[in-house]
Amino acid sequence: MRREADAASGSGLPRPPRARTDEAALEALARDAGLSPIGVAPLAGDAGRRRYSRVALAGGGTAIGVVYPPEEDDSRRRWNAARELLSGRVRVPALVADDGEGRQIVEDFGTEDLAERFSSKPEERGPWLWRCAAVAARIAGMDDPGLNPAFDAALFHRELDLAREAVFDMLLESPLPPDARRAHDRWAEGLASEVAAHPYALCHRDYHANNLFPAGDDAGVIDFQDLRRGPDTYDVASLMWERTTLSWMSPGAARDTLEAFAAARRQDADSLSQRLSRVLLQRAWKVCGTFARAIACGRGDAYRRYLPAELTLVRRLLAEAEADPGGAGNDGAFAAVLRERAAALG
Repeated sequence: MRREADAASGSGLPRPPRARTDEAALEALARDAGLSPIGVAPLAGDAGRRRYSRVALAGGGTAIGVVYPPEEDDSRRRWNAARELLSGRVRVPALVADDGEGRQIVEDFGTEDLAERFSSKPEERGPWLWRCAAVAARIAGMDDPGLNPAFDAALFHRELDLAREAVFDMLLESPLPPDARRAHDRWAEGLASEVAAHPYALCHRDYHANNLFPAGDDAGVIDFQDLRRGPDTYDVASLMWERTTLSWMSPGAARDTLEAFAAARRQDADSLSQRLSRVLLQRAWKVCGTFARAIACGRGDAYRRYLPAELTLVRRLLAEAEADPGGAGNDGAFAAVLRERAAALG
């Protein structure tokens, strides 16, 4: 379920003591669960501090070993609770073993996530997008288990403000002057309040192609511990317009995917489309900030190729809002700031 790490496991370098201890503990846990482990290979981690390994099994099978450090124990609790909720309606990894001390063995969905499938088999993009839209609709139709606080206007506004800081202050090293800062802040405050007023539904929170896997004819879902209520188009916006889809997502493909989501939700696609464009604008500027911060901190060279496309998406959405007679009045002011101040970023 995680990509192979490009570090010690295959380089001949000695494994750190903690890693060796974790590997031995995962092998023991797998044996206690009735499996026959023959090796443990570390995988790349995620934004948290959880550590992942692929456990090779006799006979050619695999499983995933997860190690939660003590500070991530709440994440493990939320993952377990979310998995139990989702498992009746969504394809999620089976929990094979949990030692209660921060280590788990879970089902392995394989090495090919949907981002890789989209890249290697472009002819399958449409059908997989529709399947994923149907899964997002199933999640949206569930009751909130209360594992995480719902999205609110304050959170959306903070994400937008952090994006401003990352793009202008950190990456461009050119903080906005007072008039431009006021234009951004009015726009951010208005957009955050607008998005927070949309109809709410249960959201996966990180519903993108790196967290989705081909699982037979269905889409398998991972990283669902941040499940929470939010705008009803949040997950489908994440699905269609994120870094692994930006280069090829077309208006036609997006419309077909939204219609699949609307049909599964028994809602009007046009109404959903209007809300989605505003949620997408909030998410796109937030993501610009994420990329810019990583680049400015020297750990995001891979994001340099994504940032121009993400900025193009923000500009397109702002232009569409400007052209709409009923659109938000603050979009044009921020669009002008972005044109003047971020042109160097592409």
